[in-house]
Amino acid sequence: MKVEKNKVVSIAYTIYEHEPDGEAILEIPENDPEVFLFDDETEEIPFYSRLKGLSIGDTFSFVLEPEDAFGEYDEDEIIDSSLSDFADMTDVDAKDIEKDMYFSYYNDDGEEEFFKVKNINKRSNKITLDFNHPFAGKKIKVEGKIIDIKEPDNE
Repeated sequence: MKVEKNKVVSIAYTIYEHEPDGEAILEIPENDPEVFLFDDETEEIPFYSRLKGLSIGDTFSFVLEPEDAFGEYDEDEIIDSSLSDFADMTDVDAKDIEKDMYFSYYNDDGEEEFFKVKNINKRSNKITLDFNHPFAGKKIKVEGKIIDIKEPDNE
């Protein structure tokens, strides 16, 4: 069986920063693979489209440019707020908030999104938040393996 439309696919993979000796930034192991339905929507995503036609046990390796991976780094995703308002919204004491801390929230679609504290100025009560994906602007290398392919359940 091959990766094609309307198949449930299980994959294991590691994403590396695409640099000489780039470090692993995300790993989905074989004993806990990512499982997804390969459909019209999935096929349009550059990461998944490269899997089309592969079979169980096949390995894959490819490089994705930032626009095809986690997006370009967008300065418009940098937001300034008051430190006290942010602390109230997150129920975190302002004295415990540090630069480079990550927080999450659920967007209007119910999906969890993350953001990072980019800068804190306690004297002026200001905080700068970065809503870019942590890997935005990075070229990545993906290496992985097709673990399983099956027909979807009719549920």
